[in-house]
Amino acid sequence: MEPTYHMLGDRALLVTFSDSVSEEANDLVLRLSSGVENLQIPGVWEAQPTYSALCIHFSPGVVGPAYLKSLVKHLLRQYKDEVPGSLGPSRVPHRLVELPVVYGGDHGPDLLWAARHLGLDPDEIVRRHTAHSYRVYMMGFTPGFPYMGGMDESLALPRLPDPRKVVPAGSVGIAGAQTGIYSLAAPGGWRLIGKTPIELFDASKGEPSLLQAGDEVSFVPIAEDGASEARARITYVRQSAANDRDVAGGWQDTIQIERHTLGVPALSVENPGFFTLIVDSGRHGYRKLGVPVSGAADLHSYRLANLAVGNKDDQAALEMALLGGRFRALRDVTVAIAGASTAVTLDDNQVECRQPIFVPQGSVLGIGPMSGGSRAYLAVAGGLDVPMVLGSASTYLRGGFGGYHGRQLKLGDTLKIGPSPDYAHIRRDWASTKQVLIREEGTPEDDAEVLLRVVPGPEATEEGIRILCTSTYLVRAESDRMGLRLDGPKPFDGPGDILSSAVVPGTIQVPSDGRPILLLIDAQTTGGYRRLGTVLSCDLSLAGQLRPGAKVRFRAV
Repeated sequence: MEPTYHMLGDRALLVTFSDSVSEEANDLVLRLSSGVENLQIPGVWEAQPTYSALCIHFSPGVVGPAYLKSLVKHLLRQYKDEVPGSLGPSRVPHRLVELPVVYGGDHGPDLLWAARHLGLDPDEIVRRHTAHSYRVYMMGFTPGFPYMGGMDESLALPRLPDPRKVVPAGSVGIAGAQTGIYSLAAPGGWRLIGKTPIELFDASKGEPSLLQAGDEVSFVPIAEDGASEARARITYVRQSAANDRDVAGGWQDTIQIERHTLGVPALSVENPGFFTLIVDSGRHGYRKLGVPVSGAADLHSYRLANLAVGNKDDQAALEMALLGGRFRALRDVTVAIAGASTAVTLDDNQVECRQPIFVPQGSVLGIGPMSGGSRAYLAVAGGLDVPMVLGSASTYLRGGFGGYHGRQLKLGDTLKIGPSPDYAHIRRDWASTKQVLIREEGTPEDDAEVLLRVVPGPEATEEGIRILCTSTYLVRAESDRMGLRLDGPKPFDGPGDILSSAVVPGTIQVPSDGRPILLLIDAQTTGGYRRLGTVLSCDLSLAGQLRPGAKVRFRAV
């Protein structure tokens, strides 16, 4: 149980206790996670527990990994003193969550197939599936998705040969020797045997996830006609005392987040372009619930656009991909565009980027196709005014929350802004600061070979790093904000699976096909593929600008 320490890039310390699923290791991870977060260490964003490892996310400008490693060792010595002769503390306080499930029929379309495959009666499958509770080891894959252990091995089922394009939220499924619950509608290949009417994740709640790591879950079969009135029952375990509560829909005693804004209409969308989202500097503190960071893919250009219009560098702005868009001013506004090279027009007259632009009421601002990169950022003085969801204005499309109603912009949308200085004041301030701010690190040249610096990862080998750093890779067409899929020499041969653990934006995963995936800002919070390395955070803006066909090289640091 002595841990190993690895850096995931320059902003995350991974403390690993085991390479297999172990209740003892998970108990220790959960207690350590709670201990680190309770200390409220300046610069520590979050402690993220996984099966058998803890990932501490931090700001290196405030706290260093050496301090955090020493702190972890100090906490472990304390735990060892509490339990003589062992590093494994007694189980942290947890909860027992009973979830009602409608089995079979439209809610469990694979139950009859499973009965034939296993040679069991459907009722016997349900009996075995509900006979005991399941431990939630960690959260990941999608927000609120529980990774659970403890299923009866006689119920093991193979995955679907062709995954479903959409699995409804609440679906209860089996894949291999695991059972799980789809917290959000998502593609998936698990065999579906039932569905719970209880909502597992709601970003508008003060406590967004019904389940958390350390919980135990038991399933209670109910009839379909009782689904609308079904309730989740939660037992809070505190030492020897227990407090039972019935929780309506799983959300009693949570606070509905106020979604009022103070903005005034400023821009009307006349052409949303190819893929335009509202973003900010990202969503921190919820990776332990499976919520990605999101935010701007090129933080450097996003911040530059904000600063050019006198905003704080983390205010909400537009991220436009490849084609730009057209926007009509509903009042006098000041804007700035930064990022990939693009032609910007005001009422069809070309204007300069990367500086404040005055847009009179009624005028039309046009942003053309991009070159040298894939994303440009449009900031408006006062910042785009949208409700904050889980501490951020960023859009998370897969979860359907944040930004503009959780989706990309479309024709006819109206964007509001907050209060701001007038154009003359903004222009005067910009003139005194622009020389220090303008650096084009985030905009690669067309056909240039881009170099990214990478810290070797937990599963790195000397040969794998050598191959990665002496090869040129091409960005594949199916890349997106979740990650860049790369074509080139294989750093590893053979199976790529590992015990699911933490990943961060910048992590280079290598699945079994050997083709690397460089995770970006919308990537999942945990992964089950080998982590060859992690790109430095200061190079992520450059990675976020890469478009299909771009050439990439890596250098180990």
